[in-house]
Amino acid sequence: ILSYYKDLKTQLSLMTYTSKQPISYEARDGLTIHGYLSLPKESSQANLATVIYPHWGPEFKDSWHYDYVTQYLTSLGYAVLQMNYRGSTGYGTEFHDLGKHQWGDKMLEDINDGSHWMVREGIADPNRMCILGDTYGGYAALQSVVKDQSLYKCSITHAAITDLETYRNLLQRYSDFTFIMDYIESENYDLEEASPANNIDKINIPVLLFHSNQDTRVKSRQSKSFESKMKSADKDVTYINWKEGNNFLSGQKQRTEFLLETGKFLDKHLKN
Repeated sequence: ILSYYKDLKTQLSLMTYTSKQPISYEARDGLTIHGYLSLPKESSQANLATVIYPHWGPEFKDSWHYDYVTQYLTSLGYAVLQMNYRGSTGYGTEFHDLGKHQWGDKMLEDINDGSHWMVREGIADPNRMCILGDTYGGYAALQSVVKDQSLYKCSITHAAITDLETYRNLLQRYSDFTFIMDYIESENYDLEEASPANNIDKINIPVLLFHSNQDTRVKSRQSKSFESKMKSADKDVTYINWKEGNNFLSGQKQRTEFLLETGKFLDKHLKN
């Protein structure tokens, strides 16, 4: 942990803080999606290596607040797009309800449509784009690749949900089970086909997984099982498993390692 902390401290000392710019784009069905774009300072502001960073959810939203992950990524020279896909809070009940039964469908399309918007606007280099997320965002960082295999060059997840059937069984012990299942279940797909763990054949990019054994919200076997299937299929996967920590990267050791290993992974796959 000391060596990780020293490395991160050095990088943080060189950070230049950037502000989030509110943006909006049109999803493929015409719905307006709002979000935030963060650009590295002293760059060309065009054709940039880019990280797509959807939030966990759906009962959440990204806002104009300080975000250490985004700041770290822009300090390394990456553009970062965060979008409030349908189902996000803060845009009224109607917009929130549009996410129901769309966990594995239109919510993912909103995310991928944001990636396409970045390319059309000339901001993102289409050959240097990665997707990153945790919990639902981690699910999206894998299943969005399944939905559109042409977009991303790598994927990074923390506490990713990779098997929806297993996740549903876990959720039954929680009071918000019915609320969340309203978003997960759909007549347009079954849980098996909407699970990244059952679509290994369509994930042909390097994947970096992080997960804590003490995560009670998303069990670490979600990442472990996914890693095993990826390795069995001879796919490029790295799994960093912590004995301690939680679903929120609250621990110093976990947060430090997450940032540094993410930076190395991005540098390897987007800058070379």
